[in-house]
Amino acid sequence: MKKWKFNNKDKNQSMSDFVQYFDDEWLSSNSGWYEGIQLYVPSTNNALESTNRTIKDDGTFRERHVLSRFLTTSSDIIRNWSIDRDTSLTNAKHFAIEPLITLALWTSSYQWAKANQNVIYINNESSKVHYIPVCDLDSISQTDLNRYKKQRFTTFNQFKKSFDIWLLEMENDSSWRKAKCNCSAFLKNYICKHVVGMGIRLKHCKPPSAAKTVPIGEKRKRGRPVKAKMALLVQ
Repeated sequence: MKKWKFNNKDKNQSMSDFVQYFDDEWLSSNSGWYEGIQLYVPSTNNALESTNRTIKDDGTFRERHVLSRFLTTSSDIIRNWSIDRDTSLTNAKHFAIEPLITLALWTSSYQWAKANQNVIYINNESSKVHYIPVCDLDSISQTDLNRYKKQRFTTFNQFKKSFDIWLLEMENDSSWRKAKCNCSAFLKNYICKHVVGMGIRLKHCKPPSAAKTVPIGEKRKRGRPVKAKMALLVQ
């Protein structure tokens, strides 16, 4: 704010107006606008809209009912949903208590685990903390790590450089899936390649064989993997 608001006040009025707008709208009024301010809560209302459509389709609530018909239909919906969630049934719908690891995520995690990035590991009393360099960086300097821990920056460039480090926190070996990372992918999906990759590195899990078929550095294509051809044919 100091850099762009005061230095460009006389040179560029539109820049000064935008900086003032950003300060009023996103720093003063809506300070919690960013994704990840609260973990494990929905960042969109997609699930609510989906439930609303299900109620309308199953309960024929697109029409206006009298009170008796409304209560009967609501009771039927609740009874059917309760039966679907009955854990004693073979085809019961179970609530997801852990994030789903797709084959594409297994592949990217396996490739990340095989990379030569130097992850700094610190063991605290209650958890294990891992400092991971971002993207193509191979290691983290001690100066950058100390500044990241203190979270004290004298310039904006130092603050921007702090985003070259991801912080992954893992409580214990048995619940590695519940580890927390502050990368953008984890804030959106509650799982990321760093969590799964550290699980692979620490031998808490093994990736499926299909995740190893993609060459290192390449992304998995869309669709299911191609099945092996018949015997005596060139793959």
